[in-house]
Amino acid sequence: MHERFAGLRMNMTHYYSILAAFTVSVVLLYIATRTTPQQPMVLDLQVRSGLKSNAQVVTTKKPSVGSSVVTDDAEAAHPIPMDDKLQVMTNKQLATLYNDFLTNIQVLCRDKIRMGNIQAGGWDVCLDGHYKPKKDNCIVYSFGIDNDFSFDDDVASTFGCEVHAFDPSMKQQDHLRGRRVHFHNLGLSDRDGKGKMQWPMKTMLSIRQDLKHADGVIDYMKIDIEDSEWESLRHAFNTNGLEGVKQLSLEFHVFGKEERSRYIARLNVLRDLYNLGYRIFWTTNNVVYPACRFTSVYDGRERTRCHEVYFLKWVV
Repeated sequence: MHERFAGLRMNMTHYYSILAAFTVSVVLLYIATRTTPQQPMVLDLQVRSGLKSNAQVVTTKKPSVGSSVVTDDAEAAHPIPMDDKLQVMTNKQLATLYNDFLTNIQVLCRDKIRMGNIQAGGWDVCLDGHYKPKKDNCIVYSFGIDNDFSFDDDVASTFGCEVHAFDPSMKQQDHLRGRRVHFHNLGLSDRDGKGKMQWPMKTMLSIRQDLKHADGVIDYMKIDIEDSEWESLRHAFNTNGLEGVKQLSLEFHVFGKEERSRYIARLNVLRDLYNLGYRIFWTTNNVVYPACRFTSVYDGRERTRCHEVYFLKWVV
């Protein structure tokens, strides 16, 4: 009997030792999670793209515009090859690649907010880490208003940003809307002067120089200018017009007849934008407007001509 109780005491002692060690481990883990700084903002698509789960803004050497695709921690699920490879792809392959690239995210924003209208007119803003606009110390450019200031007003009142809204189609003179929204009767283009509609137009670089923002940070830039974004972006690439832009949101359009040459030209722009370090954190198909919906003659799928795509400046 004595030996039996002695064995029981030994077992209980061993059990309590294990319990004590487990308790200490739990306490230490809790302390570590409470004191270790959170990883900044963006998580990658580890499963889909093989990216690191604790990635942050990557600093790496980027190729110049028009060169091979940059390789980094946020690799695209559907990389766009160089122009010579695009030229030998089939029409179906080009159409599929264009849509696949624009409808897949490359990095994750853990905290985003819809600013402005819930549907057309509103835009999403990433609030992770340093991407979050600093209260009363942020600059926003908004190209393409169409008489809907809901986004501009919201971002100005929520964050206190200095907002510059541009739209030459509204036939309004330059004016200050409230305290922080500056309206400009001006459009974005690849050249300075009068556009096709005889509207006043300027390049991204010229606009930033005029507003004394050429060398500063633009916290958020929204571009929705009905198919004119492609030429404007090409010019911005060649003149550092996007320098310092932390978040870039665009509605990409493919209006008119599907053409092989247009897909190739647009894919080259998207690859150059990727090479500048911009990664998609959110994307939606705009199907609100009937004009945006069509059936592709290349792959037979119902598609949208209007992709709303949200980028973070991921590689710096």
